[in-house]
Amino acid sequence: GIIGRADIALDTFPYAGQTTTCECLWMGVPVVTVAGSSHVSRVGAGILTRAGLAELCAEGVGEYESIAVDLAGRVADLCRLRKDLRSRLRQSSVVSGSSVRELEGCYRAIWRRWCESKQEERK
Repeated sequence: GIIGRADIALDTFPYAGQTTTCECLWMGVPVVTVAGSSHVSRVGAGILTRAGLAELCAEGVGEYESIAVDLAGRVADLCRLRKDLRSRLRQSSVVSGSSVRELEGCYRAIWRRWCESKQEERK
């Protein structure tokens, strides 16, 4: 596909990519993102961090540019990274479902505690 032809993807900001970020990683295209201060601007950083790619997350526009230019200039490293991206994503909690199972477990525990508190109130 066309995504796989890109060398590096530059994430949008202040609204970070979600599906597009995952598609790029799946196709072997590293994504550089800016981790902003709101949820919508931190989604890309969350995906990259969970995929073991925190080094591609910038705190500001200047760092964003630096990361992208540096990565583009290290062709051998970029090639190695691209070959590894799909397996990194596959092994990460982004697609493994483990983080969702953990969250579901937390929701169940909260629900049980609430139900137990209501039973205690009725006694």
